[in-house]
Amino acid sequence: MKRFLIIGALVAALPAPALWAQDASDVTCMNVPEPVVSLDYGSRYTDDSKDRSDIDKASNAAVNEALGPIDDFIVDLTGKANKAAKGGDGAEDAAACVVDALNVWAKADALSDLQSMNANLSSPSRFGAMALAYLQAESATEVDPDKAKTIEDWLKARARHTAKWFDTEAPDMASQNNLRAWAGLAAAAVGNAAGDDYLKAWANTSFALVACQADEDGALKWEMERGPRALHYQLHAVAPLVVGAALLQGDGYPTFDMCDGAIHRAVKFIPAAFDNLDMVAEKAGEEQTFATGDEKLKSFELAWADAYLSLFDAPEIASFVEEYRPLSNSKLGGEQSALW
Repeated sequence: MKRFLIIGALVAALPAPALWAQDASDVTCMNVPEPVVSLDYGSRYTDDSKDRSDIDKASNAAVNEALGPIDDFIVDLTGKANKAAKGGDGAEDAAACVVDALNVWAKADALSDLQSMNANLSSPSRFGAMALAYLQAESATEVDPDKAKTIEDWLKARARHTAKWFDTEAPDMASQNNLRAWAGLAAAAVGNAAGDDYLKAWANTSFALVACQADEDGALKWEMERGPRALHYQLHAVAPLVVGAALLQGDGYPTFDMCDGAIHRAVKFIPAAFDNLDMVAEKAGEEQTFATGDEKLKSFELAWADAYLSLFDAPEIASFVEEYRPLSNSKLGGEQSALW
């Protein structure tokens, strides 16, 4: 976040009412939804989908219904966080909105009762997004110490649970693929927000576990196991790898250098893959959804590029993403040009 606001920032409950700023700028805060404490749902995929690429429509709808209120909250939260990150009139009030909203969820111990494997797999990208919003807010205002402790303790508890779960209970594929990378990003964000060195180290180890499996072209092993959606999941893995590694730069972690620049290879694989989709089909064993027309590349899938370009001169990446700007992804902190 301007290399970053984050690096600079280092130096079951009742429905909550709308939060309103009280000063002259009169910034209206978001309605804070009832905190989601428990999550319990199955897979998005059909039971017989060995490569986890065949979507079960009914199951997918159930997952979306469960996660929808959380994702809607994250969109609203990052909107305010981005206003805080940009500075100017209303920035402090927007930051206060973010802090107050997160305080409601933290006091309710949201996302603490994860009753299924899939709930444990999908929650890290959600509380990680909240940690990224918090980092933007604390860069724009002085957070009340009691609220800071409540929020940071809650985020640490969620991240430490995730670290233990991925180390001891996650299935082989999930413990080494994009889901582990998203857990790493959450740990990196919370580690920065709460000053937790263990979480930063765990994040770095997680990124190594995922990225170091990249082949000489940059294709990630476990993502290439996803059949026609291999490139989709390569994109989904690159996002947390890049942003998470960028967050760790300020602490001296050489994450981008690991395994002869594995993350760099994974990044460069993206434009090369879209230039030659047959290469991906050969690695994955099936024609890709981007080749069949079942899927189109969207700008949020490339939002990681601003973090990468803030650190490295990569004209091929800059050229590739140009037509997709502006780049924004609520789970990466929102509007990326405001952050890096």
